[in-house]
Amino acid sequence: MRKFTLLTLYIFAGTLNLFSQNNGFVAAYDSMHQVFSVYYPMGTWKGIDFDALNATIRPKIETAGVANDTIAFYTALQQYATSIHDGHVNIRHGWADIRAAAIYKQIGGSYGFVVTGLDDGRIVARLIDPGSPADLGGMGFGAEIIEVNDYPVLEVLDTIPVLWAEIIPATLEAKRLNQYRFLGRAPVGHSIKIKFLNRGASDPTTVILVAVNDDFSTYNQTSIVPVFDSVSSVTAQILEPGGFGYIKLTSVYGDSSGIVKLYTEFRDAIINFKNSNAPGMILDLRSNVGGFDAIAAALSGFFYNETAFYEYQTWYNPETDTLEIWPLPIEHFDPSTLKFYINPDFPAGALYTEPQGVYFDKPVIVLVGPRNISSGEGPAMMLQKLPNCKVLSFYGSNGSFAMVDRQHFFFPPPEDLYLRYPYGVSLDQSFSIQLDSDSTMTGGVIPDIRVPINDSVIDQLYIEGTDVELNYAIRELNSLLTIDKHQQGSKSLIFEQIYPNPVKSPVTIYYTLKEAAVVSLSVYDIYGRLIKTIADEQKNSGHYCATWNVENTDPGVYFLRIRSGKYIITQKCVVL
Repeated sequence: MRKFTLLTLYIFAGTLNLFSQNNGFVAAYDSMHQVFSVYYPMGTWKGIDFDALNATIRPKIETAGVANDTIAFYTALQQYATSIHDGHVNIRHGWADIRAAAIYKQIGGSYGFVVTGLDDGRIVARLIDPGSPADLGGMGFGAEIIEVNDYPVLEVLDTIPVLWAEIIPATLEAKRLNQYRFLGRAPVGHSIKIKFLNRGASDPTTVILVAVNDDFSTYNQTSIVPVFDSVSSVTAQILEPGGFGYIKLTSVYGDSSGIVKLYTEFRDAIINFKNSNAPGMILDLRSNVGGFDAIAAALSGFFYNETAFYEYQTWYNPETDTLEIWPLPIEHFDPSTLKFYINPDFPAGALYTEPQGVYFDKPVIVLVGPRNISSGEGPAMMLQKLPNCKVLSFYGSNGSFAMVDRQHFFFPPPEDLYLRYPYGVSLDQSFSIQLDSDSTMTGGVIPDIRVPINDSVIDQLYIEGTDVELNYAIRELNSLLTIDKHQQGSKSLIFEQIYPNPVKSPVTIYYTLKEAAVVSLSVYDIYGRLIKTIADEQKNSGHYCATWNVENTDPGVYFLRIRSGKYIITQKCVVL
């Protein structure tokens, strides 16, 4: 999770009379809600209706208090936290046994299957536990789920709660991934009616499955929790064939010696790639737990040859109802001393990505996913702004990028039950919240290239154990290099690099035709949708320029594609 050591608040809830009313459940909850609903910095951004939320949760707290039901109390708190859709909001505690009992009560049973969604809209089984009710009922891997309890499966998925996701889903993608996991779980003894069509079958099968205790087998097998390697956060190698550099980065966190080790291992890997003439590189952030913003900004600097803005760090002031820029200078990481330092030229509250003395200027593919959270999302955010870098994945990053750590205790130690949440957010240069998901649960780093999900892909993923995203990244790098060579060696078409890039004013596009041809020049968004056709006409040989007016264009990543005869060349352009 994201760390910021300058501010840690511990707010205790009326400890003298906690147990005077319904075992203190109501008093503890009321104290939390009164504070959290005021101090949470993204209530408006995320569209949280705190009055409606309180009206839903407080009666459950009251009922739990009257019954002295700690499981019901904890479950209601979890429902409250999940409603905020923020991966940085979580309940922490010494209540491990109570949490385990709450989870078991609601999803301790398993039907033995887990589903996933394909690009064509089908919902299919991607995991069948051997000997499970689903297996004994004849459901096979890849079976299409058609109906659940006589309702279309998509309608049922929409109703599946995600209370027991290990990290509260911040985006719709992450929420749906957890709904895929939990469709096949229920209380032990509950039954479900499933209509499915096995691969190769002509007729669907309908069965009744009864949930059994599987010791959370399907739950654990499909966890979306980032895996933190405390020994080394950096794994680097040269991929053969092709000679591409590969770095897997699992955190940007550690103590002073750990930070130096992380940074130097990353730096040395980049130096090795350059010395080996690696034609491109893959940066794998798919399982990155986050850590320190200054380190995320510094590591991004290996791909920048000039200083670039990273973020404004803020805190929420409830008295003015505004996000205020942090009033003190933000520490940056110095590549020469390997220590944190204050740059007097930078304004208070601002963090920058600075060149690190080693510059990798070849194409880079960045891999992200829902396990890529907090400060771990920062390098992907920065690299996506560069014209030679693309983000490629099945899904976007987590979308939880704010500043933590604020804590509100329901019960102080030894009970040790508290709510942890952000005190501020990260703002971009135009003072807009960046990466944290909004009221539509949209956020995070959204891939430039979506890896397809189809029958063949799930076979590769779950039967063959193939790293499909990595293979697609290698394929994309090869494609980029082919296009680059094609462009440089083409005697028919030259598409000059867009400069400057990123842009915030009309873009001038220069190209050269060595022979007459029909030229099509178009702009596409990151989903491949056509945004604008700039030119589509017959041209004689010669030098040409065209203009794309970005004045009314939403900020983001776009692709300019020029086609002339058999030649197609694409460039990425970032609009500020």
